[in-house]
Amino acid sequence: MKTQKFHRYLCRLLATACLLLVGGTGIVRAQADVEFDIDAPLKAAEGQPFKIAFTVSTQKSDISDARFSLPDIGGLSVISGPVRSVGVFMSDVNGVSQTRNTVTYTYWVKAERTGKIDIPAATVTLGGETYKTRPTAIESLSAEQARQQSGSSGAGGGNASDAGFEPVGKTSLASDDILLRIEVDKTDVYRGEPVVASLRIYTQVNIAGFENIKYPALNGFWAQEMDLSGQGDSRATLGGKVYHTQILRQWLLYPQRTGTIEIEQAQFTAIAQLVTQMPATGSPYDLFYGGAPQIKNVSARLVSPVVKIRVKELPRPQPDDFTGAVGQFELTGVATGDRFAANTAGSITLRLSGTGNFPLVEAPRITLPAAFEQFDMKTNERLVNTARGTTGEKTFEYPFIARAEGDYTIPGVRFSYFDPSTGKYNTLTTPDFPIRILRDEGNGASGLGMVSGVTKEDLQMLGSDIRFIRMGDPRLVRQGGAFLWSWGWFASVFVLAAAFVGLLVYLQKSIRERADIVRVKTKKANKVALRRLKRAKGYMNAGKESAFFEELLRALWGYMGDKLAIDVANLTKERVLGELVGRRGMDEEQAREFLNLISECEFAQYSPAAGVPMDKAYNAALDLIGRFENKI
Repeated sequence: MKTQKFHRYLCRLLATACLLLVGGTGIVRAQADVEFDIDAPLKAAEGQPFKIAFTVSTQKSDISDARFSLPDIGGLSVISGPVRSVGVFMSDVNGVSQTRNTVTYTYWVKAERTGKIDIPAATVTLGGETYKTRPTAIESLSAEQARQQSGSSGAGGGNASDAGFEPVGKTSLASDDILLRIEVDKTDVYRGEPVVASLRIYTQVNIAGFENIKYPALNGFWAQEMDLSGQGDSRATLGGKVYHTQILRQWLLYPQRTGTIEIEQAQFTAIAQLVTQMPATGSPYDLFYGGAPQIKNVSARLVSPVVKIRVKELPRPQPDDFTGAVGQFELTGVATGDRFAANTAGSITLRLSGTGNFPLVEAPRITLPAAFEQFDMKTNERLVNTARGTTGEKTFEYPFIARAEGDYTIPGVRFSYFDPSTGKYNTLTTPDFPIRILRDEGNGASGLGMVSGVTKEDLQMLGSDIRFIRMGDPRLVRQGGAFLWSWGWFASVFVLAAAFVGLLVYLQKSIRERADIVRVKTKKANKVALRRLKRAKGYMNAGKESAFFEELLRALWGYMGDKLAIDVANLTKERVLGELVGRRGMDEEQAREFLNLISECEFAQYSPAAGVPMDKAYNAALDLIGRFENKI
């Protein structure tokens, strides 16, 4: 009897540990040196005890004055706690040592009802400052639901509910354990109005990585990927269930045509890790090992539903100077001066700022007097993609040179845009630019013969009414000694004919080689792979891990597909291994080394903390492609 109780106690501890592994963490960093987080399970069985821990971490040496306040948790009853524990965490990364002091407040609680239970933000006061955790939630399951998700048998022959086992162990994936969704902030927009599309994953199990990734093509949109740095995972309720959720990719979309535009499906193969229990065998070893957790990898094919965006045409009539700008803008203009000497340079600068479809905005039109010589416009921009659209400013500089003296007025610039928030067109106008051109004191030093009162057209005529007599050797040919029908002429004809035949042979050979698509791709495989590795190295130097591993995977998969002449649809690890070892006679160890590198990069793309370092992956890819190039 005592052995059975002890056995159940061990099972409960192991199950709790597994639950915490898949539990969520909500962290608030109010300042750079203070972190306040909560550890809670994603699911729990009604009436069964489980643990919630609140941890304060700081670089300050004294954390003893921290004052913690537990929020009012409706639906949970506290069994015991808080148990206060203090610790010190030391790390050494790249030669930089860091010490953090922590204090943890642990509660044992149990759910009093089923369904979603919200845990409000907890507060702690440290050094006169107050910090809060993010609100989180757990899903409380009934005993029957817990048995269905945990398995029918627990350790020692008891069921999951009797053993106090939280529902974390599974033997198979349910259809709603992992969900892939494309979420948009708007479904009814005007053409050119920004739409933010987020590819989000919802999961109730651990994800080890992804395979066979296919992102939507985003046809019909001008798309730009948004920066996800600083966005971590969180919890969300979908269909009455609590999930861990994270944005995998996010795009800023500008519709380019009207009607209903579909955002195609995203397709992933997720590698889920299921935590199950080792079955009891009845042997004495069950006292220590029976019911121990086991991890099983299960593949799940994820497909996001199609998202439809209704795009409306911009209202008519449209202003004459409207060029497609949609958003909210401001326009200012300034000239470099109001007085210039003739033949000196000046410029007019327009500054367009605000939020909207900046990448698609055309430069405002400006009209200069005929006596002004206009040069190529210069454009500078400082733009940032946000949820409201592209925000920032564009500067347009129009350089010119005035050729004739006098008083001129450059008309103000008009710029019209459509504001989707009001559904109306707005027109911005700059003031006129009065400019006085003074006499050229250099007396035509520019060489254009500037004369007071002479227009630009007159100056152009001055340059063409008198021509110089041609100087130098006239290259006269003696009569009767023409080049035609001479030996030189025949030699030239022969050389040209030979060159034509050679070029024709070369072109025919080139056409035949280009028609052999497999051979062309095979010959260019190494060059294409090296070009992609160069882009990946740029991401590595910039510290962009996700973009680095994505480009590295493209280089590896693309090289092998081109080299082995395998279509993308049939490019799998098993097919590559069979081609390399079975048909190409490669060493199986080297082939598996290549495939293992691909698996490590796929894992690191979505789990950077546990993945292979970027420099190690880059060097390994470069080495393997070099070795394969000499053998395949």
